[in-house]
Amino acid sequence: MLEETTSPTQQQLNKSSSGLNKSSNGLNKSTSGLRNSRSGGNLQVLVHDYTPTLNENETAHQIKSTKGKYNITCYERKGHLCGAVNSPVLITYHDLGLNHVSCFNSFFDQPKVRCILPYLHIIHIEAPGHEYNAQTIDSDDYPTMQEMAEDVLDVIEYFKVKQFIGMGAGAGGGVLTQFTVDHPRYVLGLILIGSDIKSFSWLETVKQWVGFNSIPSHKNPNSVKNYLLNHYYSENMEETNPDLREHLKRDMEMINPENMCHYVGSFLKRKDISQSLIKSLSCKVLVIVGKDSSVSDDVIEVFSHFNPRYSTMLQIPDCGILVSAEKPTMMVEPFKLFMQGLGYLLNYYASIGDSQEILPPSTINNSQEMNLPQQI
Repeated sequence: MLEETTSPTQQQLNKSSSGLNKSSNGLNKSTSGLRNSRSGGNLQVLVHDYTPTLNENETAHQIKSTKGKYNITCYERKGHLCGAVNSPVLITYHDLGLNHVSCFNSFFDQPKVRCILPYLHIIHIEAPGHEYNAQTIDSDDYPTMQEMAEDVLDVIEYFKVKQFIGMGAGAGGGVLTQFTVDHPRYVLGLILIGSDIKSFSWLETVKQWVGFNSIPSHKNPNSVKNYLLNHYYSENMEETNPDLREHLKRDMEMINPENMCHYVGSFLKRKDISQSLIKSLSCKVLVIVGKDSSVSDDVIEVFSHFNPRYSTMLQIPDCGILVSAEKPTMMVEPFKLFMQGLGYLLNYYASIGDSQEILPPSTINNSQEMNLPQQI
């Protein structure tokens, strides 16, 4: 049965984007070491406002998955000016240990993004069991990454979406990439934030599972969260965002820890997406990665398999996996250019400049096309 309800109170949990990865050394990374790694240079400390707020613009939807014994929870935000212009549908999928609030709110709260929200139709897909107060999903019923990708098809059929732009962070980027490979006609473009979509080698898998299986969620959920937090950390996060770790830790307390473990398990057991299928994609792709991220080299390698005619990479200096939390302002301009390259809101930013006013629909032109350079 399909149900539609009004969204409960959302907390302004501004942060995240991750990508759990590779070496076993990362499992034992010491945050105290990071606290002592300050250099003598002047660093700008960025402090965010985490005051809880009621998001009255989102509506929660429960969609029965055709692939498993669970519901797909989505949060829809449809701008009131969507009907006035040719507005895009943007579908997001979050990373491990997070949900759409903690993963994407920091970006969508940027002033130059907030002022275009009235023109956007956004659908946030939660990984199974990652909405607040979710019931535990049995491990045998939890979907694989491939099955999560198929759930996206259930979502677009429910909302009657013909085509969309995907924005995926970390593991969520892998889900949306798999869907795009399987159903390319639905996807206009992909924005992948710190997403390593390769499968692990057998040795890397063993290293990850040795660390992961020693801290199962039903026995020690706090260790699971610390396991993820250590992967989110970059070398200079203590200086640039000293409050970020504690806020992420607090955000994780609101997510069912066993479902969190299941999502990590599905990610670790993911299969490779064929390089030839990736290269055959004709949608535009924007890959964003922090230069200090532990997955940086892997993301760059994945990027090399996309068709260079349609793909662009953005490397953020002095930033780790959490691009949307550490440097959300650095994503705004690339997002604008990407949207323009797809033919949306072309004159909006040029006219609005640095102001935050909402322009009347008559000033927005969607008839032109602007191409992104291959490398930003």
